[in-house]
Amino acid sequence: MERRRRLTSLRSVLLRYLCLCGGGCALILVLWWGIFMQLIDNGFLLSATASAQACAEARETVASVTADTFDPSAISSLCRYAVVCDANTDAERVTTTNMSAHQLKTALNDLHGGSGNLGMMQYQYIVTMADGATCLLQYDYAVPYADPALRERLPDFQTCYIILLVVLMLAWLAVTTHRTVRTFTAETSRIDEATRQIAAQHPEAVDVDHARIREFSATLQALQTMGQQLTDSLQRQWQLEQQRTEQVAALAHDLKTPLTIIQGNAELLAESADTTAPELDAILRAGDRAQQYLAALRSVGTVPAARQHTDSHAFVAALADTANALCRPAKLHFVLQEQWQGQFLCAAPELSRALENMLDNAVRYTPAGGTVTLDVSKTEDTLVFTVTDTGPGFTPEALHKAGQFLYTDAARPCNGHQGLGLYLARSVAQAHVGKLVLANTGTGAQVQLCLPMQ
Repeated sequence: MERRRRLTSLRSVLLRYLCLCGGGCALILVLWWGIFMQLIDNGFLLSATASAQACAEARETVASVTADTFDPSAISSLCRYAVVCDANTDAERVTTTNMSAHQLKTALNDLHGGSGNLGMMQYQYIVTMADGATCLLQYDYAVPYADPALRERLPDFQTCYIILLVVLMLAWLAVTTHRTVRTFTAETSRIDEATRQIAAQHPEAVDVDHARIREFSATLQALQTMGQQLTDSLQRQWQLEQQRTEQVAALAHDLKTPLTIIQGNAELLAESADTTAPELDAILRAGDRAQQYLAALRSVGTVPAARQHTDSHAFVAALADTANALCRPAKLHFVLQEQWQGQFLCAAPELSRALENMLDNAVRYTPAGGTVTLDVSKTEDTLVFTVTDTGPGFTPEALHKAGQFLYTDAARPCNGHQGLGLYLARSVAQAHVGKLVLANTGTGAQVQLCLPMQ
C-alpha cells in the first residue's frame, strides 16, 4: 500500500523562509565578525582606537615644536596634519601638510568655526605650536591596515569589508527567496494545469497527489470537484438538449399527418368549387406555411442555408400578403411602411419564416381592432425589419427570456403557442450575424430583426 505523503502548511513554508533568511544572515554576521576580530588579533589590522591613540601622542609632540622645526616623520602615518602660520589673518598660509585638497579644505573650515564638514567617523584636533603657529591633526575612527604600504595602495578596509557583508547577506536572501519562489511556482503551475484540464473537460486528470503545500492541495481538490460537477452539469445539459431536439422532431412528425389531411381536403375543395373563396385561399397558403414550419423544426441545429442576393421589394410584398392573411380573420389592421428598397444578402426562405413568426406573434397578442405594422428601414450598414403591435406588450420576464428555446410567457395565455416563433427568429438573425431586439413602445410590443448589409 502506498504511503500517504505528508503535506506542509503554507504557514510552515513562510516561517521556514523567514527563519532561513534571519538565521542565515545572523550566521553570516557572526562569521564576518569572527574573521574581522581574527585579522585584528593576527596583526593584519589595527584596532579602531589605534588612530586616536597615535593622534593623541602627536598632539604632545607638535605642541613642543615650532613651524620651522616641525618634523613630519615624528607623526604617525595614521594621522593627517597641516601646519598653518598666521591663522585667522589675511596672511594665513599652510607651510606643510599631508592632506588632500578636500581634506585640507575641511580642516581649515573646522579651524574657522565651520561645522558639518567633517565625516561621521573623522575627528580633528587644533594644536597651538611653540611659536604660536597652528597644527591641525586629523584621524579616522576606523580599522586600518597595520602595514602602511597597504594603507597607501589598497582602498579603505573597513568600507570594503562592510560592503562584503551586505553583498553576502543579499546573496543569501536571493538564494533563499529563489528556492521558496520555486516551491510556489511548482504549486501554482499545478493549479494552471488543473484549470486547463477542467477547460478540456478532463477533471480526472487534475494532479492532486503531487502537491506539497496543504492549502494548494485543498485548492486542487476543490478544482477537481468543481470540474467534475461542471462536466456532469454539461453532460446533463447536453442530454436535455438532445431530449428537446427529439421532442421537437416527434412534434414535427406528429403534426405532419393532420396537416397533410387539412391541406389535402382544402385542395379538393378548391378543385370542386367554381371560384376560390378568399378564406379557402388563405387556408391553402397557411398550409404551405405550416409545411415550411415543419421543415424548419426538423432543421433546428443544422447548418443554415446559403445566402443569396434578394430583391427587398418582392420579398416584402410576399410578407405583406402573409400579414394581410393573418390580420383579416383576427379583424386587425395591417400597415406596411417600406422605407427602403434594394438588394440585400440573405437566406430568403429562413428569413421569411423568421419574419412570419414575428408577424404571427404580433397578431396573436393584439386585440381585435388593433394594428400590426411592418416597417422596413436601413440605418447606416444595417437593414432593420420592425414588427410593432398594439397589444399588451412584453412582460419584464419576456423581455429577457423571449427567444429562448420553448420559452412561453406564463403571464399570458399561450393559445397553443410552443415558444418556437421568436426562438427561430433569433436563430435566423444570429445565422445572418445579426440580432433580435425586443422592446415595449408604450402602446404595444416591438420586435426588430437587424441584419448587417456587408
